[in-house]
Parts: sequence; structure tokens; C-alpha cells
Amino acid sequence: MEKMNILELKEKSEEIREKVIRYHSETGRSHIGSSLSSIEILTTLYYNVMNKEDRFILSKGHASSSLYVILNDLHIIPNEKLYNLEVHPKLNSNYGIYASTGSLGQGLSIGLGMALANKGRRIFVLLGDGECDEGQIWEALRDASDYNAKNLTAIVDCNGFQGFKSTNVRKLDKKFSSFGWNYSWCSGHDCKELLQRFSSPHKKPKVILAKTIKGKGIPEIENTLKSHYYHIK
Repeated sequence: MEKMNILELKEKSEEIREKVIRYHSETGRSHIGSSLSSIEILTTLYYNVMNKEDRFILSKGHASSSLYVILNDLHIIPNEKLYNLEVHPKLNSNYGIYASTGSLGQGLSIGLGMALANKGRRIFVLLGDGECDEGQIWEALRDASDYNAKNLTAIVDCNGFQGFKSTNVRKLDKKFSSFGWNYSWCSGHDCKELLQRFSSPHKKPKVILAKTIKGKGIPEIENTLKSHYYHIK
């Protein structure tokens, strides 16, 4: 598949956003806010950045619908399976899902293991800002730096909310830097900025801190705590 340009990425993101909203409407699932905040991140990754040798881990597994819809759009997950998948991703390499996630905090450790097992392969892991409260995240950060896993890129979806409260991401950059990671901030809804961050060279493990809007695309729940468990009626 040819890589998309910036305009095509923006258009594809809106198409995916509409499909994700329809997916939640038809399945009755919650966590739509977390799925909608990550769409441009995933679209940029899957339609421009990653190749067939790369691997992606959705550590914030509750945002699975955005991943499922994209994998379906890419004809990896068949139409007849799309609405029968688990709420949290379950390992199925045939469907482009390389780790079971949902127990928050584990995805970065899994990604680190993959990065160390094959240093010629790029590994991308999407974390939630609330998920960064988990201690295992920081153990993985330490080890990634110690083993110089420079083929590992983490992205933090900084939408400002977790299950029952808001998050504070102001010092995340200093925390990642103190563990020996390269970091950069950007808008998580700007495909051009995202592409620049993904493309920037780095000699250390890298984290992209992406500022996003939880529930983006549904005005009544944008930037609200209720979007985490919101059900479309």
C-alpha cells in the first residue's frame, strides 16, 4: 500500500472516526472517548509510518475499537469478524494483533521484549496518560534505556482523563527524560505534526507525548470524564 499524504491522512482519520462512532452505536460498547482521542495517531501510524515488518501494541486496550476499525479498513480483520471481537484486544497475529492487552501497564513491557528480540524491527506502543500511573510502565522505561532499545517508540495519548478522574501530564516529559528517553510534544490530532515526530531520527528509545481531546468528534462528550464509559443510545 502506498503511503498517504497529509491531506489523505486527515480525510482517512475523519472516515475512521465516523466508522468508530458507528461501531460503538451498533455494539453498545463503552470507552468511546478513549478510542476517539487516538484516531489520528493510529491513522498516521498505519497509513504512512509502519511497514509490514513493524509491530504495534495497543497498551491502552480499552481503546480497541479504533484499532479494529483500521485493521478492518485495511482488509486484515474481515467484515464478518469485526463485530464479534473482544472488548480488549486478544492475541491474533492473523488479525494484526500481536499482544493481548487490557490489563493496563503491560503493553510497554511486551513491546520492549519484541524490540530486544529483533532489533531490526520497529515497535510502536500506544499508552494512555492515566495508564502511566502503573509502576510496570516505569520498569519498562528503565530497562529500555539500559538495553538501548532505540527501535522502540512509545506514544502517550494525553487526553487528560482516566477512569474516574483527570490526569496531570505536565511533568511526563521530565520523567521520560530522566529514564534516558528522547521525548517530544505534539498535537495528537495533527497528522503533519505526528508524522514529523514519528520520522525524527533518534539514538535512544523515543516517546511522543500527544495532546488529544477525549471523545473528539462528539461535542457533548468532548473533554469530559463521562466519555470514558459513555454509551451511544
